[in-house]
Amino acid sequence: MTFFEAIILGAVQGLTEFIPVSSSAHLKLAKWLLGVSDGEHLLYFDLVCHSGTLIALIWHLRKDVSAVLSSFKTSSLYALALFPLIPAYFLLKPIRIAASEPALLGYFLLFTSSLLFLASKRFFALATSPGGAAGSAIPQKVRDVLWIGIMQAFALIPGISRSGSTIAAARFLGWDWIAAARFSFLLAIPAILGGQALETVKLWKGFATATLPVGIYAAGFGASLAVGLCSVRFMFRVYERGRVKPFAWYCLAAGLFAIWALHG
Repeated sequence: MTFFEAIILGAVQGLTEFIPVSSSAHLKLAKWLLGVSDGEHLLYFDLVCHSGTLIALIWHLRKDVSAVLSSFKTSSLYALALFPLIPAYFLLKPIRIAASEPALLGYFLLFTSSLLFLASKRFFALATSPGGAAGSAIPQKVRDVLWIGIMQAFALIPGISRSGSTIAAARFLGWDWIAAARFSFLLAIPAILGGQALETVKLWKGFATATLPVGIYAAGFGASLAVGLCSVRFMFRVYERGRVKPFAWYCLAAGLFAIWALHG
């Protein structure tokens, strides 16, 4: 991997982590377009790029993070939303691996597109925040957090956007756009941290190694952090206006392209 390719991949990670288009799918597509062979040897690089977007997210939501951590009830509800990830990651691993085949990537992007189109329907335009105040990220119903957590578990499959699926689920449950976005992005922080921890354990056990020059990792990290800071700010402005249909159309086009490019 060259320095330029590392910047491109880091930028792709930073841009698509917060846009509801599946960052994992776009990283795979970007590597394919650049001719960069994917595999375990790039596990550490992907981990570094995810660290950049994680820092960007924590910085942007630092006040919200503090508010969640200061309330035991709210923290417990966020923890409950993470529960479905455990069986999905460990017990359903064979199904998850089978669904991660490149040939299926486009179909799951089409699924994400469908979710976004449904969430944008006029029927949900009258949705109100679950907390009462517009934009509140404090859920009130255990049912809501469990359903959103289940949708986040589905996003372990490349092509299903984590933010897109969780925000769409919240919309279906009656949340307004900004409340759904805040809850989704706050929920992403422990989810990403957990994934980072698991991948780090793999590295320590020798399943993957840091084989690239330090400058390559630094380029990927810097690009993902810089672009991520802009991307997360941009997406909150998008959700404030509820204009998500362009991303649904984009996922539709990207899904059809991926089916053409990767099928078989």
